[in-house]
Amino acid sequence: MARIPHDTPICAAAEHGVVVLDGPDGLATSLTPDAARQSAQHIHRAADLAEQDPDAESP
Repeated sequence: MARIPHDTPICAAAEHGVVVLDGPDGLATSLTPDAARQSAQHIHRAADLAEQDPDAESP
């Protein structure tokens, strides 16, 4: 792993019909509501896998 993982969560807000994300190290982006929902599902699955099997790598 090239970077040290952050323990600060990403903030999300709804603004003018889009989801705006703000996080550590200057992370900032906006997503459509559908892309935000799909991203949240991907993050949830990856977090579960990382907890269950720290040596696992997902594609």
